[in-house]
Amino acid sequence: MNVLFTAIGRRVQLINHFKKYHKVIGVDTGELAPAKHFVDSFYKVPKWDDKEYVNTLLNICKKENVDMLIPLYEKEFILLCENREKFNKIGTILILSDKKLIEIFNDKWESYRFFIENNIDTPMTYKKQGVKDFNFPLIIKPINGAGSQNVFKVDNKKELSFFIDYIENPIIQEYIKGTEYTIDVLCDLKGNVISIVPRERIEVRAGEVAKGRTVKNKDIIEKTLKLCNKLKIDENTKPIGPLTIQCIVDLDNNIKFIEVNTRFGGGVPLTFEAGVPYAKYLGKMVQGYNVRPIIGEFKEMIMLRYDEAIYI
Repeated sequence: MNVLFTAIGRRVQLINHFKKYHKVIGVDTGELAPAKHFVDSFYKVPKWDDKEYVNTLLNICKKENVDMLIPLYEKEFILLCENREKFNKIGTILILSDKKLIEIFNDKWESYRFFIENNIDTPMTYKKQGVKDFNFPLIIKPINGAGSQNVFKVDNKKELSFFIDYIENPIIQEYIKGTEYTIDVLCDLKGNVISIVPRERIEVRAGEVAKGRTVKNKDIIEKTLKLCNKLKIDENTKPIGPLTIQCIVDLDNNIKFIEVNTRFGGGVPLTFEAGVPYAKYLGKMVQGYNVRPIIGEFKEMIMLRYDEAIYI
């Protein structure tokens, strides 16, 4: 099968995993994306907000007979969802959750409301005008932020006052002391959960895991499954493909869910190595086969990351 990834950047391990099973086409806005040197075919494309972006992708999909399109850049997700049917008509399946879920989880306040309304345990969260009685430390971050960018821990009123002004449209969360986990989830094209793999974040560098381990924590797996089943709202609102979910297990072993990302996480290669071949399963889904759930079927192992370079 032929797979097209957008915004390939540095996603070399992700691409190498998919190349074990498929031909991989990559696109990026620049010629200096390191992953360019690992894909089978590369195309330079306009930025996601260019009026010709979607047509450019459609033309590449036609030329390369692309079976599945997997976007990697969050800002383009809604645009691609709105054009899903155009890709379907040329035989390209968009591996991306439905638009309503993306809108909810691109907004930290709407994410919080979703968790509360569905009885999912999560840290107390406030908009800046709603902060009255609170205990420090607190976490402050942008309502539409991505990853760990502009996320700050504040220890007193002076710091809180500064960052409320510094961050555009911030939200404030209670600080939870505990162990952080990223959970890799794979869903099929109907929104059914196929795999759940929790990864303990041992060490993080620039917002991405540098050292991590897969953990067979039954409580995390069960509560993540409960959360994911809540995401399947109706035929037009369901999770599709990869999800990356963040949670913290506090000192009393309570699991607090922080966010849901409708994309591959940076540390997902650990889950591939632990025995969950996403590329294989997604290929079968696109071919119309039912994939048996393998929830909890993975190896416990550790990933230690290091830098490599390309010289051209």
